[in-house]
Amino acid sequence: MKTVSDIMVTNVLSVKDTDNVHQARMLLKEKGIRHLPVVSHESGEFMGMLTQASLLNNVFNIVEKFGLSSLEKRELRTLVKDIMSFDNKIASPDMDLLQAGEIFTSKKASCLPVVENNQLKGIVTSVDFVKLSMSLLKP
Repeated sequence: MKTVSDIMVTNVLSVKDTDNVHQARMLLKEKGIRHLPVVSHESGEFMGMLTQASLLNNVFNIVEKFGLSSLEKRELRTLVKDIMSFDNKIASPDMDLLQAGEIFTSKKASCLPVVENNQLKGIVTSVDFVKLSMSLLKP
């Protein structure tokens, strides 16, 4: 039976909980990604996720309250831990793909961090499932 480890990406970019939001937003933009796992600056353990959606929400809030000219300054003062999500569904490397797929569909998730012993091991996104589907459909 195929498991999450068969399709997960292992060279995952992450940010620390104490990094500033501006750095994180620039990393997402530069790398063209939508999800950044967050790890503890002290222990390196997985803490949660910073998503493109949470960053955009933060940008909209700053611009609405303080104006566009304040965006970078405010982002530099805001820590990732202040806007990240802590209640993420996670997968283990040995989770079967059917179970992971059910999380994607029932929770409308776009990514699952892969965590083992509180350490980030990889990430699985909806794109990884599309790639898997395409490989199974090829003659």
